[in-house]
Amino acid sequence: MRIETVSIKTVTILVFGMIGVVAIVLSLLAGSYFRQAAFDAQMDSLSRVMEVASQEMLKATRAHTFDLGAKLGQSDDIIQAVRNISGAGGRDRLEHLLDDPFINGFVGFSAINLEKLRIYNVDFQLLAESREGMQGLPATMPEYLRKMVEHRRGAERLKAVDVLWLSPAGPLNSTLVPIGGLHLRGYLEVVINPIFNLPDTGKITRTSVRVFLMSGTEININPPENIEGHLPVEYIMPASDGQPAFRIVGYENVDKLNAAMQRTQSVTTGGFLLLALSTLLFALWLFSRFLFAPLGRMVADMKQVADGKLDLAVNRKGLQEFSVLADAFAIMANQIKKRTGDLEHLLNLDESAILCFGNDNEAVYFNKGASTLFGYAQAEMSDLDAGDLFSPESVQRMREGVHSRDADQGPLHVRVNCLRKDGSAFERTAVVNPLAVMDGQGYAVVLAPVANPAAPAVEQSDQRINAIEESLNSLLEIAKNNPGLVKGLASLEQMQAAAPENEKNRLREQAVSVMCAALACWQHDLGKSKLDLAEASRIWPVYIDKSTPTTRTLDKYLHLDTCPDNPRRQ
Repeated sequence: MRIETVSIKTVTILVFGMIGVVAIVLSLLAGSYFRQAAFDAQMDSLSRVMEVASQEMLKATRAHTFDLGAKLGQSDDIIQAVRNISGAGGRDRLEHLLDDPFINGFVGFSAINLEKLRIYNVDFQLLAESREGMQGLPATMPEYLRKMVEHRRGAERLKAVDVLWLSPAGPLNSTLVPIGGLHLRGYLEVVINPIFNLPDTGKITRTSVRVFLMSGTEININPPENIEGHLPVEYIMPASDGQPAFRIVGYENVDKLNAAMQRTQSVTTGGFLLLALSTLLFALWLFSRFLFAPLGRMVADMKQVADGKLDLAVNRKGLQEFSVLADAFAIMANQIKKRTGDLEHLLNLDESAILCFGNDNEAVYFNKGASTLFGYAQAEMSDLDAGDLFSPESVQRMREGVHSRDADQGPLHVRVNCLRKDGSAFERTAVVNPLAVMDGQGYAVVLAPVANPAAPAVEQSDQRINAIEESLNSLLEIAKNNPGLVKGLASLEQMQAAAPENEKNRLREQAVSVMCAALACWQHDLGKSKLDLAEASRIWPVYIDKSTPTTRTLDKYLHLDTCPDNPRRQ
């Protein structure tokens, strides 16, 4: 399974980016919701405005109706005609007086639409009504008006009453005023049609208005012409008994409303986004100052410690947790340093030559005894492989013997031919055991330190190889996880990051080409020998083979067949 890693900074930026996108989406949704809510609130508000305007219109209309009723109710002719109603021609006389306002007019006739004048006695019985005006009305007082006045007593009987009621001809408004003042003779009912005054509602609200009966018939006197693009606001105007009388529809200019709401939405949305963006930027700054930057410095310090700089102090600045982590890492580095030193010291205490070879026969580890036995300096051992220290037959015997033995058979004891740096050869009994080296299969070799030793006892060799194997395993495990901590080990980069076979071959070919070209330039331009090149480089040692100086290690890099699988690079 492939595990991809991302930095905490990237994750944090992605999280904050998602928060920003969510904030923008929410602001747009909130703006849309706000727009609809504003429309609904505006419609409800305009509906209440229509209600107030309708009440104001009725109030103004009833004022005109009351003035007309008061003047007629105080007329001596009407009072005298009511008193003489029972006499000969009394009803005709009274009806003639009630027709006079329709015929000759009255003060305020342009403000109201007078439909009927009727007179009742003190018991609310109809005495007479005008012959002019609306026809077909019931010959009785409106039911709701009668319920309001029939139970009044005393001075309450002298007060005027207004009601909006539903007649067979449509909604009408009646004003009932007393006749005769304190000497009550009866009541005068002034009936008007409020349709004439309903358009005044639009004048109060400053909007276009259309009026409909509850049956759906439009009854506008002057209906509005251009109402396209306007917001319709509906108000149901009730009669005095609560039954719906008129449906009044006002039309509000949507462009003005939209402009106002757009400005409000832009200000609120922009303010919200600006506040959210400022908060996110401030949060990112805090994260960068107290998390990202200290964490980056700590990671860089840890990498240097992992490369071998164990004395480097890890950065402690930042959050409190970073200080705790730095202290814990410093303790761990000190423990690794101490343990590594102890293991190296333990292996160097043994006078035996201890060597460890990797899968490619390259020297992975060697102790001080091995360096002394073979005559190489510590810096030179890392450039060698098994073929430089043992004869080809001995190398093949050790490799095949180790890989063919079972784990329960114990270490391999084999006689090997050893090659010193000065070219001399000697034989030793080697104790060889397989060993996991740098994620590969290698082997450890232990040689006795004396010049011509007797073969070591098997039991002592087994005990030694077991102890050495445990130490090497611990040391190699530390080196594998912490490259650079152990000086005698080969480069972990060379061992672990080994290229595929075709890449190794190309690298070896290039190494051989470069070395041959360098040697040719050295000999042609400077006129010096291959021995001079090896000595001047301080990289390639010069060996004494039977009193003859040789450049055995350098010669390997001049031929493709002998070039190491992992050429040394500096």
